Amino acid sequence: MGKNNCNSITIAKAIGIILMVVGHSGCPQMLSKFIYLFHMPLFFFCSGIFFSELNGHKAAIQFLKKRIKGLYVPFVKWSVLFLLLHNLLMSVGIYNTSYGYEGGSSYYTLSEMVHKLIGILFTMHDYEELLGGFWFIRALFVSSILIVVFSLLLKSVSKYKYEILCVFFLIITIVIRRFAPDPEFWRDISMGTFGAFFYMSGYFLMQYRHYWHNITGAIFCLITMIVSFCHFKDGISMGCGYNKVIPFTFSALSGTLLTIYFSKQLEIRMPFLTRSLYYIGNHTLEILALHFLVFRFVSYLFTIIYGIDVVHVAEHPVIKDIVCPSGYWWIIYSVAGIVIPLLLNRMWKNIVNKMWKIYGKS
Repeated sequence: MGKNNCNSITIAKAIGIILMVVGHSGCPQMLSKFIYLFHMPLFFFCSGIFFSELNGHKAAIQFLKKRIKGLYVPFVKWSVLFLLLHNLLMSVGIYNTSYGYEGGSSYYTLSEMVHKLIGILFTMHDYEELLGGFWFIRALFVSSILIVVFSLLLKSVSKYKYEILCVFFLIITIVIRRFAPDPEFWRDISMGTFGAFFYMSGYFLMQYRHYWHNITGAIFCLITMIVSFCHFKDGISMGCGYNKVIPFTFSALSGTLLTIYFSKQLEIRMPFLTRSLYYIGNHTLEILALHFLVFRFVSYLFTIIYGIDVVHVAEHPVIKDIVCPSGYWWIIYSVAGIVIPLLLNRMWKNIVNKMWKIYGKS
């Protein structure tokens, strides 16, 4: 894929991560409903665009090494960091026993921390609620493993192998969600198979982009999105039931293709925006990892301004069901959730570079 196309995909990732933060910010329900029609499949699709065919065990091993380095290692790094910070975050009120993702938290004992560490390392579970978006990293890692396994099983298929894999992953997703029991293991597998479908869709649909990467295709995708928005009256997401997998697939792919087309138009017509979007698109992990934490600091500001009990800071992801004069706090949450992680990342890199210059030479 050429450099220009890579740039437009980076812009699409930036749009995706912005939508993710907005979707978590307590934004109006109609906007949230629209965002969830496609925003997470977009990331799987964009990852799949740069996939290289796995024609043997050597290529498969190289692919897995890259996924371990790019997904598993960052997952463990951030998860362990937040695990170690848990009791400190309890002591400063970021967590408390009254509010949180599952109704509140408590101080961890050493044995509890060890148990959670084992879960992080071996099952990619038990990460902190402030890393709630890390389900995506786990799902993408599971998708990568499934793609390797079934690519090798189908290595003798010379034509349409990845199109076959796409259909296979979609069918398996429906079967698992229809017939498998409910434990987390099967939920993880079905998210992995669904993610693998979108991942492989990114690989082969970009080969046929001359059919849809145009104004006609964009209009068709937009109409599909409008129909989907009206159809899913209560909203939809990647975790949908088996009977909604197919209709969600249409909305997710339409929204994704529309975003990629829109990203290319932004690059061409609004070059003054591209530098910022490139930067955001190249730092999606930092935003994914830090935006919920940043939300808590915005919530603290909220409690000060409106004289609300500070215990509400621990509400996840944002303060809800509190009457206040303004209904636009979701915009403040969103801007902070995007900008502050980028600033923190830049500050950290500057500190590391200065330390390296000072101590690296000694």
